[in-house]
Amino acid sequence: MRWTQYFIPTVKETPQEAQIKSHRLMLRAGLVRKLASGAYSYLPLGLRALKKAEAIVREEMDRAGALEVLLPAIHPVEIWRESGRLEVLGEDMIHFKDRHGKENVLGPTHEEVITDLVRREIRSYKQLPVTFYQIQTKFRDELRPRSGVIRSREFLMKDAYSFHDSDKSLDETYQAMKEAYRRIFSRCGLDFYVVQADPGAMGGSGSQEFVLFSDAGEDWMAQVGDSDTVVSVEMASRKLKSSTIPNDGTPVRRYRKVHTPGHSSAESVATTLKTQTSNLIKTMIYQNSNNEIFAVLVRGDHEVSEFKIKTTEPGAHLAPREIIDQKSAFGFTGPLGLKDMKFYIDEDVLEMKDFVVGANEAEQHFVGMNWEDILFTSRSERDRVKIVGDFRQAVEGDLSPEGKPLKFRTAIELGHIFKLNLRYSVPLKAQYLNVEGKLNPLIMGCYGIGVNRILAAAIEQHADDKGIVWPRSISPFQAHVVMLDPEDAQSRRIVEEIEGSGELKAAGVDILVDDRKETAGVKFNDADLIGIPLRVILGQRNLKLGKAELKIRKTAETRLVDTPVLVPAILETLNKL
Repeated sequence: MRWTQYFIPTVKETPQEAQIKSHRLMLRAGLVRKLASGAYSYLPLGLRALKKAEAIVREEMDRAGALEVLLPAIHPVEIWRESGRLEVLGEDMIHFKDRHGKENVLGPTHEEVITDLVRREIRSYKQLPVTFYQIQTKFRDELRPRSGVIRSREFLMKDAYSFHDSDKSLDETYQAMKEAYRRIFSRCGLDFYVVQADPGAMGGSGSQEFVLFSDAGEDWMAQVGDSDTVVSVEMASRKLKSSTIPNDGTPVRRYRKVHTPGHSSAESVATTLKTQTSNLIKTMIYQNSNNEIFAVLVRGDHEVSEFKIKTTEPGAHLAPREIIDQKSAFGFTGPLGLKDMKFYIDEDVLEMKDFVVGANEAEQHFVGMNWEDILFTSRSERDRVKIVGDFRQAVEGDLSPEGKPLKFRTAIELGHIFKLNLRYSVPLKAQYLNVEGKLNPLIMGCYGIGVNRILAAAIEQHADDKGIVWPRSISPFQAHVVMLDPEDAQSRRIVEEIEGSGELKAAGVDILVDDRKETAGVKFNDADLIGIPLRVILGQRNLKLGKAELKIRKTAETRLVDTPVLVPAILETLNKL
């Protein structure tokens, strides 16, 4: 491909809108252009890289035995009501009504749609197990799209769904997909970690993420010491001090009620009362799958780990406002006088004294509160079920249960695999006949990869101060021939030999030839910016000696080779990258 016949609109200036390295370089190198917030056009160079990543994903999914389908992007809203997820995803979904007044959504994910397809087509255990996948655009109405293609309102995803008649069968496919993901990200030239993760809104049980550490990441991960053990902050367990609730005591009664109009968050209350958030206790009212109400207490500068709560209270979620208002006052909940519910108390709060809590009245807080005032005011408080443990997200300074320091780093999520179990098959009535002729719900797995993120992650991980450094496998081109003098007859002859080489074509080597009438400096700067792995420099000084220069983009290593063996030298060098 000749540069003069292609479209690579590189720019020198750093775009003001771009805050992270991959976003800046994708714009500067002419890979993408922004249409609107969270929506990007892929230009030819960017699309070639995207297609390379997509091809690797497709090859490995096919190798793992998955079958490719293409599902609708427009979903009738009824199917989301049927699964019970319409409210869960809420404002993240893009809704619209068609000309007949029927409400639809643009697909943010496809669990409901694939389950609907399978419940119509799969009848017998003889058709199981089966895995379907697609590579398709997803749509999510992100509140704050940012970081270029890492978090956008539309993005390319590979999503796969497996269906089984036993947990053993699901485990086998889950492991096969896990290995396929390892191969995909390794082939894409990424250094990644596999971490235990919270299934979140997807539901189900087992869940693992494939992540890449990066300053541009949005997910916080905790690494145990210098080991390969990495978990999300939601799941990171910490070493406890074995604090216990005192069995007896006398109320201190130093507390008083203060008016805090318009201030309900820990930060704003702390500012108003001229104290620290660590001196507040947040009291959160939750509801489990049996609609039982309970409270979780954490320090004001900490966050509840819903994953940890769910391990004790299946299906736990924040109670709706109407339930909270029946027990307390929304935004002003506190433990004193909170009736008819058990307390889950994070260990850290037991060490607090003279703290601030909500007064269970609108715009009112208690200051100067102590545990004796809460626990020993009445027999009912003494007898309340109180469970002390690790119920918050991990933070700096925490130790692992083994006593190793937890190191916190941001990460980009590349892929996520889930054991959905019966989460969708039961509400959507996706059933099969077993060997005994009885109807059973299908057991499901789900496996997703953000294809766009592969490009951004590769740039974040490998780029240098001069520009992109592509891994060979997903580079738009593998070799970049720079003609310092496009009019030179010897240069043109060598370029024609390279472009027509059967050896290079057979090896799948794509060639970009810079044949522009530009200075060497402009060409070299652009070459560094777009980051093709191998550069072939044709300059008159070396050509007179029968030589051409090869330069590896990643290491800047150069060597001169004889022009008659230039093609074998290109292949040899690329095979080492």
